[in-house]
Amino acid sequence: MTVKRHKTMKTPIHIIIGILALLFIVYGCGDSPPSPAKPVAVKPPAAVQPAPPSAVADEEAPEQQGYVYDRRNRRDPFLPLIQPRKIKPINKTKPGTLESYEFKEFSLAAIVKMGTQYYALLVTPDNRSFTVFEGNTIGLNKGTVKEITAKKIILVEYSEDYTGEKIPREIILEFSKGE
Repeated sequence: MTVKRHKTMKTPIHIIIGILALLFIVYGCGDSPPSPAKPVAVKPPAAVQPAPPSAVADEEAPEQQGYVYDRRNRRDPFLPLIQPRKIKPINKTKPGTLESYEFKEFSLAAIVKMGTQYYALLVTPDNRSFTVFEGNTIGLNKGTVKEITAKKIILVEYSEDYTGEKIPREIILEFSKGE
């Protein structure tokens, strides 16, 4: 004997889904809506009388409250940990100028007197010649021409010692012995 299924009969999955939907509906309807909060009575602010203009000028503005960093013996956190050192500029002169050679590299070629003032002609190792007057800057360490006489040139160069004090050094350029 065969059992005929009626089309209105549901499968077990449909029954489970129906039960779950019914549970959600029952669970959602069980809570009552939250009651509104009771209003709190607020006192109206007392009427503030404006101060006369002379009284306002006499009073100082109140200081603003905020955080102030107390350093004590600690470092400032806003400064970098590594401080950049000041580096002396390396010879930034143009090559082939009086300031791009050492004093030792110059040779004295001639000294000329015009009026009361002497001029000197210096020759570099690459056979470039320069006319030098008193007060000119010469050499890598920015020495100056102190004096030009009929037979020699006196140059003054300043160097720093370990304390940072500048020490003058005089250098004399004379004609070479072979001339």
